[in-house]
Amino acid sequence: MSEKSLLILRFSIAGMFLWFGFQQLLDASAWVFFLPEWFGYIPIPGEIIVQLNGLVEILLAILLIIGVYVRIIAAFLALHLFMIAVSIDGATGVRDLVLAISTGLLALNMPDKWTLDAKQKKETLIEKLIHTFARK
Repeated sequence: MSEKSLLILRFSIAGMFLWFGFQQLLDASAWVFFLPEWFGYIPIPGEIIVQLNGLVEILLAILLIIGVYVRIIAAFLALHLFMIAVSIDGATGVRDLVLAISTGLLALNMPDKWTLDAKQKKETLIEKLIHTFARK
C-alpha cells in the first residue's frame, strides 16, 4: 500500500487543481475577489487573470495525472498554493498551506512507478542519493 500512496497523493492533488481550474474558467467573476490588491495595477481585467490561472492549473493537473515532469510541476504548484495561502487569512489560508505542503511532498519524492517520468529515464546520481537516504 505504501508504494501506492504517492499515486493517490498525485491524483488527489491533480483532482483538486482540476476542480479549482474548471471553477475559475466557468465563473471567473466569483474568483476575482481572491486576487491580491496589487493585481489592480495590471491593465488586464481580473476575470481574464482568473481564467488564465484556471487554464494553467488545468494543464498542470493533466500533466500531473499523466506523470510528466511531476517534480517540477509539483514544486511550481506548491509555490503557487503557498503564495495563495499567505495572501488569504484564517482557516482557508491554513488549509491552503497544508495543501501546499502536501503538493511540495510530490516534488521532494522520486516519481512513482506509474509516471511517465519513471518509465522514460533512469535515475540520475542525485536521485539515487535521495532515494538511498530516503530509505534510511
